[in-house]
Amino acid sequence: MTLEERTREAVRTELQRLLDRYGEVEVDRQTVTNDPDLFEAGRDLAQEGWLGDAGTWVTDDAGRVLLIRHEGAPDTWGTPGGGHEPATDDGLDGTALRTLTEQTGVEADLGSLYYVRWQTVVNEADADDRLHMLSVVFEGTAVSTDIVEGEADHGVLAATWFQNLPERLHEIPQRKSEEAE
Repeated sequence: MTLEERTREAVRTELQRLLDRYGEVEVDRQTVTNDPDLFEAGRDLAQEGWLGDAGTWVTDDAGRVLLIRHEGAPDTWGTPGGGHEPATDDGLDGTALRTLTEQTGVEADLGSLYYVRWQTVVNEADADDRLHMLSVVFEGTAVSTDIVEGEADHGVLAATWFQNLPERLHEIPQRKSEEAE
């Protein structure tokens, strides 16, 4: 079985598991092209069992939303989340919970899936060379609300509870903001 076939099957299996556990959600399908170096980095991760990334849209009992600023996009606020670690994460829901706690110190219960993107990643140097990955965002309810800034290696510049969303939002919080209007 090729790596493309393995990643397609792993993504299909994980997606079905998530849909069965957290309920149905529309799946956004995208094809992206990566330069050869980036594609090779993705290939190395995929060979280790990497599935993609996951985050959580966390709210508390007061209706506040937990957002972070990350060094990769310091001018925008986004959901806590990060990459799947196959050696330690039990699926992408495990990734969402782990990264939430690592980045903010907050713990949450996951409710439903809010957003799912299935990406087919194509090597720019060879269009027949492909991988598959998932990006998922869960709805979550905070179990604890005390923010404990994560370690520097997680790249989080700030974590804050918002009653009113800030203006500069990353893709997923922007989508949620527009739905609320």
